[in-house]
Amino acid sequence: VSGDYYDYGLVKKTQVALAIGDVAGKGISAALLMATLQSALRTHMTAFESSNEDAVFSPSDLVTQLNLHLCKNTSPEKFATFFFGLYDSISHQLAYTNAGHLPPLLFRKGEATPLGIDGTVVGAFPFASFGQSSVSLESGDLLVCYTDGISEPENAYGEMFGEERLIQTVQRNLHRSDEQIIEAVIDSVCKWT
Repeated sequence: VSGDYYDYGLVKKTQVALAIGDVAGKGISAALLMATLQSALRTHMTAFESSNEDAVFSPSDLVTQLNLHLCKNTSPEKFATFFFGLYDSISHQLAYTNAGHLPPLLFRKGEATPLGIDGTVVGAFPFASFGQSSVSLESGDLLVCYTDGISEPENAYGEMFGEERLIQTVQRNLHRSDEQIIEAVIDSVCKWT
């Protein structure tokens, strides 16, 4: 039972949608809000998939619609950080909107670059506007999306694991498979705590 959420799915044959989010709070109420967010996201993606081939799917428009949906259907103190990206396998472009979520890390040739933030959290302000960013992905790039479940665990002295330790852990393991990198990150966090 958690407010953390990740999802992905094929859209229009050549595009992959990626989503990650984290609801403020814990327990059943956070899990229910994340289930609402997932349902709304899937509904919007299904509507796009069934639209005509020339339709353009905008991450910022989708996040704006999710924000309005949450504002209308949940209490004002319920909100979530949310990252939504759309990767096009033909153009190799990742178009994304980051609504207050921890910036995903793009690893290229051993160096980590955090992606930008394009707006505030979803569900808090019905008038919020969300920008959209884009990055070209190259062969060998690694995109690491994560929640505060990785960066905020504390050791015995109250020091958080943090983004820098995450970056160092991934850099030490870039030569390994995706599954092994994930395992190394989780192992590092567990040892830290």
